[in-house]
Amino acid sequence: MNTQPHLSKRGDVYQWRRKTRRFSTEIIDIKLSLGTTDRRHALILARKVSAESDRIMEHIVGSRITPEHGRAFLSEVIRQERAKIAQLTMLSRVDSLDPTDDARHDAAMAEAWARVSTDGLNHMVPADASDLVRNNIDLIRKDLGSEARRQALLRVLKEQTGQETLSALDYAMLKDLFVSAKAKAWAGEALEAAPKPKLAPDGPTATDLPSPALTAVVERINAIKRTEGIEEKTLRQYQSFAALFTMLTGLDDITEIHQPDVKSFRAGLATMPKSWGKSPKDQAMTRDEVMAKAASLPPEKVGLSVGTINRHLDHLNQIAEWARDDNLPVDPNLKPTKLRRKETVRARDKRDAFSVEQLRKVFCNPVWTGSRSERHQTETGRDIFKNGIYWCPLIGAYTGASREEIAGLSPSDIVDADGIPCFSIEDSELRRIKNLSSRRLIPIHSHLINLGFLDHVQKARNAKQNSLFPDLYEAGNDAFGRKVGRRMRQIVDQELGADGTKLSFHSLRHYVQNELDHAGVEDKVVRDLIGHEGKDVHDKFYRKGSPTIELSRAIEAIPNVTIPCKC
Repeated sequence: MNTQPHLSKRGDVYQWRRKTRRFSTEIIDIKLSLGTTDRRHALILARKVSAESDRIMEHIVGSRITPEHGRAFLSEVIRQERAKIAQLTMLSRVDSLDPTDDARHDAAMAEAWARVSTDGLNHMVPADASDLVRNNIDLIRKDLGSEARRQALLRVLKEQTGQETLSALDYAMLKDLFVSAKAKAWAGEALEAAPKPKLAPDGPTATDLPSPALTAVVERINAIKRTEGIEEKTLRQYQSFAALFTMLTGLDDITEIHQPDVKSFRAGLATMPKSWGKSPKDQAMTRDEVMAKAASLPPEKVGLSVGTINRHLDHLNQIAEWARDDNLPVDPNLKPTKLRRKETVRARDKRDAFSVEQLRKVFCNPVWTGSRSERHQTETGRDIFKNGIYWCPLIGAYTGASREEIAGLSPSDIVDADGIPCFSIEDSELRRIKNLSSRRLIPIHSHLINLGFLDHVQKARNAKQNSLFPDLYEAGNDAFGRKVGRRMRQIVDQELGADGTKLSFHSLRHYVQNELDHAGVEDKVVRDLIGHEGKDVHDKFYRKGSPTIELSRAIEAIPNVTIPCKC
């Protein structure tokens, strides 16, 4: 047998995974590391666990066993089966006098378990059964009827689930599960070629588990996510979360975290400064220092948003699930996402979009009309410095691209498509795109060209620059976008005052989408320009991208926001 439907790989180590639906809203997803890099061993283990899981899943769906208890029971099955494989491998090297006879006995035992599973313990053995099969059935009957077997099953159940007593019906179910699993496991193993002898274990043992430290689990998560093309900005969020959780709770071991600790963590998030994490110095602060700083701030600057709190809880939940997959003994009652807070504001109302009038006020700032110096670019003067602070907000207002997509542009990202100059938004050395739908072409608005943007691009090429906006790079956080984000905040406050409280660089993205909608641009064209995924299977998989000329017409519908200032 070469395939196993529940077998997959995480890195080099095989894992077993199975999903089922519980009622109409809950999906039960059980993932377990098989602790081996040997495919043959993984197939044996996966068939064994799949056999055991057939009945376990029935009990989970019927609410007779919790998903956590099912996961613990199956984890113990893996541990015992790996120990058996190691033992049999050793015996095959030193104590097998007749491999053919061994195979005959194995086949007889497989048939015996199959008959007991199908016919029951007390059914008469058919006359065509061999003497060896009859003897094995007698042994199985005696074993299953013994007090030793009963205690062994109860001991495993208690060790893995904490359940100390069983009703007669529950014990009958457990014994039936054991018989069915044994029959399927023996049948599966009979089909598998014997593994080649090895002098050392091929994977981690029960005593060789990976580190349970939050930072170590995050490193393992990020190592895999990098291979999947996840952007570094997202990976840094996991690292930041681990530092934050340890700072607030004093805990850095996923196996020592319990649900009350998560409640305490959530309470701490609601009393922290909103600005925490925006300065590299924040990472070195103690809990007392953070809370002292929060006590000195006005109420409106204290308490992380509901969305940020929920994101942190999601991160902890994923870390816990990952640790469970690594066979680490995570508290089965640890369920961070149960503590997610309900949003009180609709997603579309969280950030305002600029109006055309507001943007025209913003672009009357000295950055675009004349500055004192490049260092004091927001102070009135005679010179205009066409650097990243100058170009990025303008590009945002004429494309709807994100801050990171714009700030990370390189000269090679300016391309010609069907005779039309375009921004090419792709993964690059300078920035990663969010997902596949973010990969796109955006025609360059004629007003950007009139302002001299293509001349800026040519100068960067002549200078062999890697970046169009090298002045935006900050070595401390290895990023381009934060500097322009902070400066945009300053400009909006300077020009709009209290009216700009909810506006930010990201509001340019909302503004462009609104303007395209108001101009009657077709929805699919808007999605192609903004980088949003299709809304149905047809859009996602079958519809081709919009022609460049159509995209260009849509971009030109965005109004001019840099008309001469009257201020």
